Amino acid sequence: MHLKKMSRLSGGFWNDSNSSRRRRNITNSNNNINNNDTSNYGGNNDKTLSSPSSSRRIDFFLLLKIILFSTTILYAIAVLRFRASTSSFSSLSPTKTIPQKEYCEFRKYPERRYYGLNKNDPRPDFLNTEYIYGELPQIVQLKTSEQQKQNKLCLDQTEWYPVKEEEEEKTATKESVRKGIQILPQTQQQRLPFADGTNPSILKLIDNPRIDPSIRDLFSSSFSSRNNSNRNDNDDEDNVPYYLLTICMTNSQCSWGEDSREEQIEYNLSTQKEPSTVRTVLLIVNKNFETISEATIKTKIDVLFGGRRNVRPVKPNNQLRMFALDDARLFTHNGQIWVSYREGKLFGYEKQVLNKLHFNITTSSSTISTKTKIVPISENSLTVTLLASETETLCCGRNMALIDNVKTDQLQALTWVDPVTVIEVDTKKTDGENNNKNGDNQKQRHLVANDQDATKKKLQQQEQKKKQNNNKKKKESHFHGTNGFMVHLSERNEYLGIGHFHRPPGREKNDYARFGHHYTHAFFTISDTSPFYLKRLSSELLLPSHAHTDDAEIIQFWSGLERIDVSTLVLAYGINDCEGVATYLDLAVVEDLLLDVPKGKEVVDFMMPLKDLTLKN
Repeated sequence: MHLKKMSRLSGGFWNDSNSSRRRRNITNSNNNINNNDTSNYGGNNDKTLSSPSSSRRIDFFLLLKIILFSTTILYAIAVLRFRASTSSFSSLSPTKTIPQKEYCEFRKYPERRYYGLNKNDPRPDFLNTEYIYGELPQIVQLKTSEQQKQNKLCLDQTEWYPVKEEEEEKTATKESVRKGIQILPQTQQQRLPFADGTNPSILKLIDNPRIDPSIRDLFSSSFSSRNNSNRNDNDDEDNVPYYLLTICMTNSQCSWGEDSREEQIEYNLSTQKEPSTVRTVLLIVNKNFETISEATIKTKIDVLFGGRRNVRPVKPNNQLRMFALDDARLFTHNGQIWVSYREGKLFGYEKQVLNKLHFNITTSSSTISTKTKIVPISENSLTVTLLASETETLCCGRNMALIDNVKTDQLQALTWVDPVTVIEVDTKKTDGENNNKNGDNQKQRHLVANDQDATKKKLQQQEQKKKQNNNKKKKESHFHGTNGFMVHLSERNEYLGIGHFHRPPGREKNDYARFGHHYTHAFFTISDTSPFYLKRLSSELLLPSHAHTDDAEIIQFWSGLERIDVSTLVLAYGINDCEGVATYLDLAVVEDLLLDVPKGKEVVDFMMPLKDLTLKN
């Protein structure tokens, strides 16, 4: 029935012209009624309608028109579907500019991964111990505006969590693909990835006088002026590269073997026993900490890399290799952007490894389709490389903070917070020990620490404390540095840093985590010229949990600190070894937390038994 209607509709033009033909055929048929079928198909085409064969020919044309009309309809439907799918899934293209709120949100955790500060439950025995000033940790007040709240740091995990085509068609979305969400084949339940990155460090990029203008211009010109006519003012703000961050994908304790099956299901925890990747990723983010672009930091092996007792170095081949770069921290020196990290298997776990970062951004043009038009866009591909020939090592310590001294232009390192120990870091060309062993003529740079003054100061302090304690056994300090570089407070001639505790100090098997847990942090300042000494110290602190503002996670690691203007700090930290976060702090709030320290005193001198059992808010 529908085909008959379509035949009448689509065949109207042909019916009008054929009516005149029929009139001519009737007249001509009187004169040619005795003609055979061959003559009807021969020279006179007007006679064809008077035969059965001509009727079949009309049916053929009608069928052809129906096919063409149906094809046109199907093609139009296909185009509409394509445009809709392109609009919905354009974020799966190589560009990293989709709004992160579409694929990035905070995780939820079992109750035992929180302190329980909002409950009246008794504290575990290991928390009934000494604290700075004898005070329980207090929760820091954060900025509360929508733009300056806690923001999760998000990266695209599709490279190491690829989605099969059949899974993508059935269950995957653009959000789940980027988050690395896995679908269990047996139950079709969703599971979060092993982790979303840990221990972020942060460095202000825009208008940072410590960074060479050519580096700042490279990022601003590549990402702030994309050729996209569909952008608006908000897009301009979203695409301004404001910060650089590192975030580590490691064998963390996010997915912990002690999680019960019920907890895995309720909180979508990964069932993986090992991470899908171990690497460090550099993020370019805007002012709201939304990811603009990202790249794995890779090492070009242009000379021997690493090597220590019983461990051979990696031989040069001018190829790019990916290493863990554990606990990576960004810092600046001589206008360049550097990264400090540990690569224990190659360099030893007591050494901090330093490298300058090299950036390359290539731009390619493409288009995306909207409902009304095709829009040209520019896609930028970021590569971040460090060179084995520029590798430098600094010994000895852990969680050391670098100082890009604004008064001397020297690179220094705070190797120990308690007692304060600062050493000079000089870059000199020397024959690398590994190179000599292998007969390589290329030279490798090492950091030479001239720490005679620091050693002398440390001995003097130890002798003074020994006298003050009347030969009593000296307390052991468990206060360790955290942030990658010290932040200069020019108005006070001080450097600001962060240190941490975790309780208990050991890493024995427990019900809370595989490694350290129940972390607290404290701000401190030191003088910005030699002799370096502790000037101010806060009590121990926690940050409010995103899920429970009156509580805190038992693993918070404040690994990044930067000053962005005269009144504001930015803090980057990890949560439960699962995810990275960035937030803003009022400098005035931090100033109020810092208390003056008598000259010559160290953190260990202020460790006291609890005197107030009530949590401060």
